[in-house]
Amino acid sequence: MKTIYHICIYIILLASTLFTTASCEDWLEVKSPTSRPTVDFFQTPVQAEQALLGIYNGLLPVPEYILLMSDGRSDDVWTEPADDKQRDYVDISVFNPNIYTAGTINSAWNAFYKIVSRSNLFLERVEKLEFNSGEDADIDVKATFMAEARFLRAYAYFELVRYFGRVPVATQSLSAAEAMSTPQSEPKDVYEEVIIPDLQYAIENMKEQAYTSSGGIAEAGRATLPAAQALLGRVCLTMAGFPLYDTAKLSLAEEVLGDVIQYAEKNNKYWAADGDIWKRIWISDNDNKYHIFEVQYVAEKNYGNPVVFMSVPNVGTDYIGIQMSGNRITCSDALAALYEANRADVRYEATVDPKKNYFTKFFEHKIKRKELGYSDIDGQIVDRTYFPINYPLIRLEDVMLMYAEIVGPTDEGVRLVNKIRTRAGLAELSAVQKTENAFLQCVEDERRRELAFEGIRWHDLVRHNTYMEKVRAKFSDKAAGTSVYDNYINNVQPGTYLYPIPDTQMKAKEGLYQQNEAYK
Repeated sequence: MKTIYHICIYIILLASTLFTTASCEDWLEVKSPTSRPTVDFFQTPVQAEQALLGIYNGLLPVPEYILLMSDGRSDDVWTEPADDKQRDYVDISVFNPNIYTAGTINSAWNAFYKIVSRSNLFLERVEKLEFNSGEDADIDVKATFMAEARFLRAYAYFELVRYFGRVPVATQSLSAAEAMSTPQSEPKDVYEEVIIPDLQYAIENMKEQAYTSSGGIAEAGRATLPAAQALLGRVCLTMAGFPLYDTAKLSLAEEVLGDVIQYAEKNNKYWAADGDIWKRIWISDNDNKYHIFEVQYVAEKNYGNPVVFMSVPNVGTDYIGIQMSGNRITCSDALAALYEANRADVRYEATVDPKKNYFTKFFEHKIKRKELGYSDIDGQIVDRTYFPINYPLIRLEDVMLMYAEIVGPTDEGVRLVNKIRTRAGLAELSAVQKTENAFLQCVEDERRRELAFEGIRWHDLVRHNTYMEKVRAKFSDKAAGTSVYDNYINNVQPGTYLYPIPDTQMKAKEGLYQQNEAYK
């Protein structure tokens, strides 16, 4: 679905001031001449579908925050400190305790709450609409639309809880005054009262495909039943780890993740059959073929994938015609060593450029496209905002490895890990690797190799409560005894698995929010 974001967003919401009243980038102040007030909107199912696409539009900047706030903090990524000027991505990666004023963190907060507020308004207004029966009388289009909105709201709150911990919660539109009197909720309450119920509603009302307002099958790219099941599985596995340790959630995670795997294998979906095809899933021509849920991008101004430009250093014109960012974001020594130990792994050079050590997974430059048999699209890349490749938020391989982690070295757990390993050119697990602790380490290593640079590793470190050990080791191994790196090691303290509540939010109403402990 490469046209989803071409539809104008007509919604101007008073409710969208939700928790962003004091923001320096209050998007409500800019009123498009094509915008229409909500009293005139949501009058027809077609308008409801346009509004639903407007919620999806809120995902556009999300991969940028995944890159900077997840990958940038993990032990998979090395960010070379810059001495010429302040850069958010450096401050985040070295755990600068004063990042509460960082624009990136404030923008991430606002972006996720925009998804929340758009979802809330959508659900309120669509509930009152009448939909005609579609082409399939068994399909309740309104229910599927509401399920998609609740899926997106659940995703936004999930990210907010993982990044910020205690966050304010609303499941209906709020006035500015109401928003400024809404306190933070405990993470467990956000999970139990919003995220899980939203995803359970989505699972009950979604199908294997999404629908148009008339009841026809929509273009690929919108959330479907497998996406909701996979996200619920990820949520439950997260809750079972640090800091909640709610292991009772593992049985539900196993159930829904197993459902996704069974559906995918029965219908031959989401799986690249061999290593050569795997390398091709990182080409925009194959968007919406191999991932369960993706952020949609096209080669148009401000509709392209932001991760590409931000993560690629200055490279020659034999790669691309425009000048790249030159950001110092590269593969860490630890991840490189994991790949080097298995040089036969076809994922290595499809993930990391072997010459400059930067992540090339999403960078479909001229050389890569030619080697893989695709035509040159360099002329379409007019500037940094034109990269068309989609960004995966949920992949089948992630689901398989989460499931294997839960069930351990059972026949099914081993089968799933071996399926991923052998496709990549690695040997099946040995007898020793099938023992309990060794198997879990193999799953962790496989997650690093398979899902590198997709915002997964940091959250794995947090739920395993190994983030301090692993990240401190990254700094220690890089330049042991150098004072500046010793400072970075000391920055990684208990509580830094969370980010600070942005300073703009703390100042919106003094005393409303409590700052996270590591940043007081």
